[in-house]
Amino acid sequence: MPRPSRTALPLRDLRLAVGFFAGCLILYVVGGARVMGGEIPAWQAVLPVAVLCGSTAFRSVAPGRAVLFGTVTVTLEAAASGGLGPVLIYTDLLYAAALYGAPWLCRALQFGTVAATMAATVVFLVIGDRSEGVMTGLIVALLLISPVWTGVLIRNHKEQADAERQRAAQINRLAELDRKTVLQTERTRMARELHDLVANHLSAIAIHSSAVLSLQEAKGADGTAPDADDPVLRALAVIRENSVQGLAEMRRMVVLLRSDRGVDDDWDRPQLGALPALVEQARPAADAAALTLVTEFPEHFPEVSSVIEVTAYRIVQEALTNCLKHAAAGRVRIRCEAGPEELTLWVDSPLARPGGRGQQRPGDPSTTGAGAGLAGMSERAALVGGVFDAGPDRSAPGRWRVRAVLPLDRNS
Repeated sequence: MPRPSRTALPLRDLRLAVGFFAGCLILYVVGGARVMGGEIPAWQAVLPVAVLCGSTAFRSVAPGRAVLFGTVTVTLEAAASGGLGPVLIYTDLLYAAALYGAPWLCRALQFGTVAATMAATVVFLVIGDRSEGVMTGLIVALLLISPVWTGVLIRNHKEQADAERQRAAQINRLAELDRKTVLQTERTRMARELHDLVANHLSAIAIHSSAVLSLQEAKGADGTAPDADDPVLRALAVIRENSVQGLAEMRRMVVLLRSDRGVDDDWDRPQLGALPALVEQARPAADAAALTLVTEFPEHFPEVSSVIEVTAYRIVQEALTNCLKHAAAGRVRIRCEAGPEELTLWVDSPLARPGGRGQQRPGDPSTTGAGAGLAGMSERAALVGGVFDAGPDRSAPGRWRVRAVLPLDRNS
């Protein structure tokens, strides 16, 4: 059982020693004869009490020495005058030694107090009558055995409580280790799937688009200059650029999943300030789809947490991708408005005309695989405590609106 620091005496022990000494002096002054040893000189009554109180100050710091000095003092005092006051102080030394002492000292006190009680009982049975011997044995047991057994009982409870706390802490450490192992295994599996499936498809797209563009450049080398404004070539250039960027992000994601660290400041995360660049990157594909991209961004984007930045960027990115895939020809408006407590994003696009391009809107159950993008955007907004909705705009018939409201007070 841990003891208090040996560098300083515990304040409670000092207070207890002073209290014992003051109490015994008061009893002596008011005439407690048997408490202080009967009609004896003052120095003879105060000296053993002072020694015992001095030992009490070391009861938890040095319990072995304290109980040793106490035993010698009480034995000599009992042989001289037999006062009850020093004996009462000695019972506290026995209790403290059993509670704070080493295991061997605790066992020695249990055996010693029982042996002393039996010896005192036998002696008084031999020199006195039976009733006096039994009564003496009970008093000695109350003064010696009772405090020791009380200290042992409390000591056992504390040791058991410490053992349970250590066991609980060990179980928590093992559970955390198992959780991290399972998490790392799942992250490694996800990284493998991303590398083997998605990355391979992106690589194929990048390779084939690059091959087509190289063929066109080769034609130009033969004397036939390729048309730089050809929408097909522009679309192929956008496909190649996006596939290459997608591969770079995929590689970073695979490295992150295979590592044992989380996302930190070194992770190249999207930022709000990159939204204009995102729109500019999508303009060639929008021109090929007869879409006009109009942006309404603040002059200075607000400082927000990394989670809100990534969420806002990905929502705009997914909404813009859906517009390129599903929207009819017309104007697409991308707006971002920052308030004191929330960030609001809008992406408005034309609804598809019947029989025209993009007539199957995302979220339409008749479209195979549709709705995953909307579900992902909704989940991203919900994770940061935001609100997301998408559907036909009632205030502007013929248009589809995506709207997300993200709180600015949520930290990552």
